[in-house]
Order: sequence, then C-alpha cells, then structure tokens
Amino acid sequence: MGACTITGGMFSTDSYSTVRGVDKLIPVDVYLPGCPPKPEAVIDAITKLRKKVSREIYEDRFGSQQKNRCFTTTHKFYVGRSTHTGNYDQGLLYQSRSTSEIPLFLADLNL
Repeated sequence: MGACTITGGMFSTDSYSTVRGVDKLIPVDVYLPGCPPKPEAVIDAITKLRKKVSREIYEDRFGSQQKNRCFTTTHKFYVGRSTHTGNYDQGLLYQSRSTSEIPLFLADLNL
C-alpha cells in the first residue's frame, strides 16, 4: 500500500539491497498508489478485493461441478479428470479391485 511498496521508494534508486516494488517478491492483487494513499483509493481497493474474492468463490463452487464424478457399486465417490481428453486417473484404472468396485460414471446414467 503506497508508493514506496509499489516502486521501492526513494531508497531503491541507488541501492542494490532494496527491491523495486513488492510485486517482485509476492503476488499483488491491487496497487494502491499515493504517499499516503487517499481514503477514496483505499475504499476503491477494498471494493475491488471484495469483488475478486467473490468471483474466486463462485469459480471454486461451480468449477468443481464440471469435473467427472463417479460412484462405485459400493457407494464410493470419486472425482476424475475429463474423459473427453483421455486423461484418466491412472490410480483408478489400474488398481486391482473386485468387480463390485468398478467406477460407474454419472454421465453414463444420463442423470
């Protein structure tokens, strides 16, 4: 937050021991310029962060529903990779198990 963390401030011009901006060390979501930042800029940054967090929660909640889900006949639940690309979970395919534990894909049931 502030000009010194964004650019490294006045100490970064002639020094090899300072980093020119915090984004070189850690990921930055919102830049908040000013020394010190104006209150309006702080409120705007908080609003942007809230929108970003809510968007990530939405993607996590509904993105997981796009994966292939399957049940075995013993009611074990598995989430696998996409069958359209042929990238199957090798642990599920090549484990020796009885016929009662063969995965049953929900897509095959037309649910």
